[in-house]
Amino acid sequence: MTTLYLIRHAEAEGNVFRRLQGHYNAMITPNGRKQIAALAKRFEDVRIDAVYASDLSRTCCTAGAIYLPKRLPLHKDPRFRELYCGDWENLPFGWLEHVDPTRYRAFTGSPRDWHVENSERFGDYTGRFLEAMGEVAERHDGKTVAIFSHGMVMRGVMQCLFFPDRDNLGHSENTAVTKLIYENGQYTLEYFNDDSHIPYEISTLGRQMWWRGGDHRDFNMWYRDPTPDDAALLRELGVAGETERISMIVDHPTGAVALKLLPDDKALLQGLALLPEHRGKGLSEQLLGEAISIARAAGKRLLTAERMPEAPAAAHLLGCYGVTGCGMELVSAADLKEFDRRAE
Repeated sequence: MTTLYLIRHAEAEGNVFRRLQGHYNAMITPNGRKQIAALAKRFEDVRIDAVYASDLSRTCCTAGAIYLPKRLPLHKDPRFRELYCGDWENLPFGWLEHVDPTRYRAFTGSPRDWHVENSERFGDYTGRFLEAMGEVAERHDGKTVAIFSHGMVMRGVMQCLFFPDRDNLGHSENTAVTKLIYENGQYTLEYFNDDSHIPYEISTLGRQMWWRGGDHRDFNMWYRDPTPDDAALLRELGVAGETERISMIVDHPTGAVALKLLPDDKALLQGLALLPEHRGKGLSEQLLGEAISIARAAGKRLLTAERMPEAPAAAHLLGCYGVTGCGMELVSAADLKEFDRRAE
């Protein structure tokens, strides 16, 4: 008999920047670090014999809640990765709502039927996960194992194992824990997506509305290049730079972000602002996410700020993410030494 804890990664960039992560190697947010600390406390007195994770940074970093204090090695297996989203990788949710609403609804509402260009299908990603989990369970017979993975792929696995007649199992909190017992080739579900260790003030879902259904919703933005008609908007926002992007909700401009790609490994954030009617709604994080995406795609390692935004919320956001001073690191750590250093 093997005891298995399946644990979703802590809050990562895509969860707050409102972008589809998939295999995109997003990093843990400052709030996600608090969730990792809460998870570590939950497992403080729980015996764990082995720790596995997908090879993406957001799971490896979260796994530090268990493998570091218990002085265990971390076994990385790409079969525990999130589903590969193909041509949708790292696209803003707002863009998907705008250009492909039918398939976007299917992504969360009926994942068995969802597929886009170059993406994995339901049977592919659940199959690789189940194969890897079965091998781990057999390898560690009589032991207790923690496996760190991702929301969509684990939801699909639970559908396969326990809820074959349900298309939508809902959404799990970051660092939610599912407990399974494996014996004689069969799995038993002890509990599912338990997040009792996460207080409301650091809950990701607690701050968001999109998953509640009905009339509840968040505002997901998408982005476009400015046109000559946007000159007045950019002046009003006080945003100007080498690379400018206009943020949109449906067909309405909401703000803008600008940055400059420097000759070295840095990108310079030159401006970030929302129109007054769109402030105070938690949208600044999405603008920052667009800047980070552009800089990272250009191969930059650091994002620094030319000046702090005038809006207090935006200025606070940049401070939290470390965009000022030495700059925010844009490249996810590739080896365990980096994770160890950050955990000290």
